Amino acid sequence: MSRYLTLLAVLLALILTACADEGSAPDAIEKYLKAKISSDADKLVKLSCKAWEAQAQLDAAPFESVNAELQDMSCKDTGKDGEYTLVTCDGTLVIEYRGEDPRQQDLSETIYRAIKEDGEWRMCGEQ
Repeated sequence: MSRYLTLLAVLLALILTACADEGSAPDAIEKYLKAKISSDADKLVKLSCKAWEAQAQLDAAPFESVNAELQDMSCKDTGKDGEYTLVTCDGTLVIEYRGEDPRQQDLSETIYRAIKEDGEWRMCGEQ
């Protein structure tokens, strides 16, 4: 009887592992944008495809001396462009620099490209 319980436990564990959330293209873009406003260059590079790594390092610099936040951000898969999954986000990027009036940028103005590389979804450009 204990053999059957052990076998059942192993099968259940395999099923749960197979159903685990592997992330998605929209999740990758959300993580990238959060790291960007935190000016975390190392994290941006880790969240980028190989072709975007140099740009990822540059993306962090403008946010080093500002206060920035993402308001009501949600991203969704909007189609394909060759090997890339296209992602758009709703919400607002609010940037405040040294006490000036905050500037707002509508996130829906940019289409992001994501690609699954080394088994992970990664940011891989903008259109």
